Amino acid sequence: MKNIVYIFLLAIVLSIAYTSCKRNKSDVGEIVEDSTMVAYELLPTEQQDVINLVYSWNRAHDTNAIYGLDTIYNETVLFYKKTFSKRNIIETKKNRIKRADSYKQRIIGRIGIYPSDTGDYKCDFLKLVTIDGKPKVYHTYLVFQRFNDVWKVIVESDKESDAQPELANLFTDFKESESTSEGDFDGDGEKEELIVIKPPQDSIGKYLSTTTKISFTNFNIPEIDIENCIGVNIMNENDVDGDGADDFSIVIKKPDGSYGSIILYSYKRGNWKQLAKFKATQDDITQNRKELIEFAGSGNIKIRVAEKLPDNRDTTLIKTISTWD
Repeated sequence: MKNIVYIFLLAIVLSIAYTSCKRNKSDVGEIVEDSTMVAYELLPTEQQDVINLVYSWNRAHDTNAIYGLDTIYNETVLFYKKTFSKRNIIETKKNRIKRADSYKQRIIGRIGIYPSDTGDYKCDFLKLVTIDGKPKVYHTYLVFQRFNDVWKVIVESDKESDAQPELANLFTDFKESESTSEGDFDGDGEKEELIVIKPPQDSIGKYLSTTTKISFTNFNIPEIDIENCIGVNIMNENDVDGDGADDFSIVIKKPDGSYGSIILYSYKRGNWKQLAKFKATQDDITQNRKELIEFAGSGNIKIRVAEKLPDNRDTTLIKTISTWD
């Protein structure tokens, strides 16, 4: 009988100990969760407001409600080292998301917030972007400034982009490229060689054609034929339009030895597209190349188009196109 009572009492004790242990684990979870909330609640109200705006900024991307950014951005934003209007930024983002079969974006972990001497706030965080099932993490930051008691984003970038060379370092005067250039021109994460194939010459140096080809070591990328051209100056311009692939520009050398056009190429949906085409002259080739990149980077670029007037005279028109078409 005593043994039965002893076993019964032991069972009760073990049951109480188990319940207490289970409750303590639950309490620990609650404490951890509460400590996170307390850390947020201890921040000044305006810092909480700014952090909430970061989550709203992310939600606008993740839910494809991109026009919600209209109330978050300032009228002009230093966007990845270049100044654009918020309208251009929003339209560029909208079209980028629209082109993807699927797009998801979320913030990983906590958001760091740092006040500046001028009263602005810098928020940095890890951003996971998944486009068409391919994830990539960026160390992103936003800078907020207060305008009439309303916080607005005045700077947006990420540390990966900041580490890239400035675009200004990529501009150059004409020097004919003889061999190859390297880049990830189709955006698949693997680099390929771009090969310049000049037209052949006969024994006295006369060109047998006036077409220069640009080929690639990735045979899935189609060649480009450039007419009225016996050589090019070619340059990898990195990802000008933000579609995840390297773009490149060329300056054409015409058969008479003079400069032709500056053309910016981007690989879109299995085909090469001219994002911009500018006249190249010896005096302002560097400036024209800068303008070409600036137009393309804004998401809307200007191109010169040769057309005929009703009386059959030649004329040149300036047209604006979207790099996202």
